[in-house]
Amino acid sequence: METAARDDARKSYNHPCLIAQALDVLGDRWTLLILRDLMSGLHRYSDILENCHGMSPNVLSDRLKRLEADGLVTRTYHRELPPRVEYGLTPKGDSVRPILLSLIDWGREHIGPLDESAVGDKLPTDFAVRVVPTFSFQPEKAAGLDVRMIIEISDCNECNSWTFEIRDGSIHPRRNACADADIHLLTTTEGFFHFVHGKLPPEECGEVRGSVEVAALIQSCFSTA
Repeated sequence: METAARDDARKSYNHPCLIAQALDVLGDRWTLLILRDLMSGLHRYSDILENCHGMSPNVLSDRLKRLEADGLVTRTYHRELPPRVEYGLTPKGDSVRPILLSLIDWGREHIGPLDESAVGDKLPTDFAVRVVPTFSFQPEKAAGLDVRMIIEISDCNECNSWTFEIRDGSIHPRRNACADADIHLLTTTEGFFHFVHGKLPPEECGEVRGSVEVAALIQSCFSTA
């Protein structure tokens, strides 16, 4: 309990440097990973906790409260049976995206690229399918695009469908298929990476239900790096 209390205590550098002040908000352990998960389509407390292995429930609750107080995260209560709470990003929270992209670029250069062969084994497919499109998405290429795409992966055991909505120059991923979509791609893990990396046209990445032309427009929104 004493360790958790120390970890939950708000720490500050108490320095006028803008780097120090930014770290006061973003520098706590787990904070950037929570923002990563919110950007990549996790909205429930239990899903975020499951995805951040080693983080305690108390720490997650504390971080979410801090992020909400700092104006980066919203908390929405849904009056359902049973009641449901979802978290989301504010524009301020979403503005952290370039920082995460810079960390990805640094890691790719100095640590190494994502090992796609480990997906489905050491790296959960669900994680890769959410995170890779989220952080390879190019907003400038999605101007005027308002579409929903379902990706269904046949060789994924833990979860096999995801919805990606592109609107207002942003991508909004979610686990599971939505009720309706413009494009439905039935594929494998390998086919998914071919699609996101633009290695093959959409119709050669799997079975495309819907306009192949629209699928190609969606594909063009992702970086091939």
